[in-house]
Amino acid sequence: MAKVKANSVAVYVFRKRAGGIEFLQLKRADRAESYPASWQTVYGGILKRETAVEAALRELDEETGLKPRNFYQVEHLESFYNQQRDRVVLMPVFAAEVAGNASVQLNEEHDDYRWVVLADVANHFVWRAQRQVIEIIQSDIIAGLPSASLLQILKRDDSAAPSKSGINRRR
Repeated sequence: MAKVKANSVAVYVFRKRAGGIEFLQLKRADRAESYPASWQTVYGGILKRETAVEAALRELDEETGLKPRNFYQVEHLESFYNQQRDRVVLMPVFAAEVAGNASVQLNEEHDDYRWVVLADVANHFVWRAQRQVIEIIQSDIIAGLPSASLLQILKRDDSAAPSKSGINRRR
């Protein structure tokens, strides 16, 4: 019987440029165990005694070296069936807005990256779930619906007390 696990996170990184909104994609290294050479967003596991938010921020830093200006919970869970482990994986989803000129620093898990403009998302994000998440981020968070402020986890210029990770969290 398949087990349900929620021990991973997904982070969708976007930036605002003169040409519009762009989403970051990372190319998995050819030697990767799963989905080698595929283009994806930031994915990673949640460590013991780590919250999903902490895991998402850690994975973002490890895989890209990026620090978010704004960080949001996305009102969506990504899920997929892992045939190798015979389990359904559920992932909380987060959105990270970075500076328009932010510099990506890849780790060994990835060997390339690209920024994809909104108009090209359907051509570059092969998984339907990823396209749906980007649509949610665009329509709810980037468009500034009232729920966006409720979903915001941190804002870099916030005056709130720093969390244990050193990032100011919105209250």
